[in-house]
Amino acid sequence: MTTYSRGGVVVVEVQYSDLSGAKRRPAVVVSSESFHRRLPDVVVCPISSQPRYFTRPGPGDLPLLQWKKAGLRYPSTARVSKVVSVSKDTITRRLGRIAPPDLRRVEERFREALGL
Repeated sequence: MTTYSRGGVVVVEVQYSDLSGAKRRPAVVVSSESFHRRLPDVVVCPISSQPRYFTRPGPGDLPLLQWKKAGLRYPSTARVSKVVSVSKDTITRRLGRIAPPDLRRVEERFREALGL
């Protein structure tokens, strides 16, 4: 079974929040390897390249400062408010890793969102 590490950027099939369909998109792995090692799923945070989320982020959006280093083609935003658990079988490929400063910012935003 393939393992994934927190901060890895992967391409997954993500359901729309209204469940009307799905789209392949990059996502950052936010669950720890020890958490998802024996599970069929991994917890990810979808990443969007929509300019509006990067230039005018909402409270659940976190623009990635070093998006090129993550293997992304366009300025991109981690959609922290859209965190989802996906089957490892839906991961189609690995793109790279988000930079440590961006990962720390994602983790801080999750702590803030969950009141931890």
